[in-house]
Amino acid sequence: MKNIYKLLILILLCSCEKEYPLIECDNTYPTTQEPIPYVEVDYLEGNWLLIDGNMFMENLDLDIQEEIFHFGGGVTSSLRYPDPYYDFEVITRYETVWSFIFPAQVPGLGSFVLNGDTLSSYGLNVTDNYITVLEPTTGGQQLMGGSSRPLVIKRMDMINGIIDVFVQEAYDNIDGYNYHYYSILTFKKVN
Repeated sequence: MKNIYKLLILILLCSCEKEYPLIECDNTYPTTQEPIPYVEVDYLEGNWLLIDGNMFMENLDLDIQEEIFHFGGGVTSSLRYPDPYYDFEVITRYETVWSFIFPAQVPGLGSFVLNGDTLSSYGLNVTDNYITVLEPTTGGQQLMGGSSRPLVIKRMDMINGIIDVFVQEAYDNIDGYNYHYYSILTFKKVN
C-alpha cells in the first residue's frame, strides 16, 4: 500500500506543469570585431599578396594597449606572439600569398592555399558573414595543430583591390601578464 501512495505522489509531482525561467543570451560576436554584413565571395576569390600588417596587443592586467608594426624588424613576422608554431602564422611582406577558392554555394566548404602550395591546401568554411580557414579536409595532416583561424574582412577597397583582414585573435600569458592580441593584415589582389 505504501508503494501505491509513493507512486501516486510521484505521478502527481511529475504531471504538474512547470514554468522554466528564460535565460538571457549574450548576442556578442565570437571576436571583438564585427564582420562586414556580407562576404563578397566573387570579389575575394583568387590570390592576395600581403603588403602590410599590424598586431594589436592589450595587457589585460595593466590596461595598456599597443600597436606593433609586423615588419618593423624585417620582412618576415609572426601572427603568434612572439614566434610562429605553424606555416600559416609565418608572414612575409610582399611574398605571402593567400588564395581563396570559394565553394559553388554559400554556405559551403572551399579551399585556402598558402603561398601557392596546392599539395597542402587548407579547408575554407564560408557562410554569409564569416570565412574560416580549417585544417585540410582530406588526408591526416594537421597544418594548424587541429584548430581553425576565423578571418574577418574589415575593409574592402574594390577600386584599388585592397582588403584588410582581422586574424589570429588570441589570449595568452606573456611574461606573467595576461594579454589579448590579434592582427590586421592588408592584402592586394594579384590576379
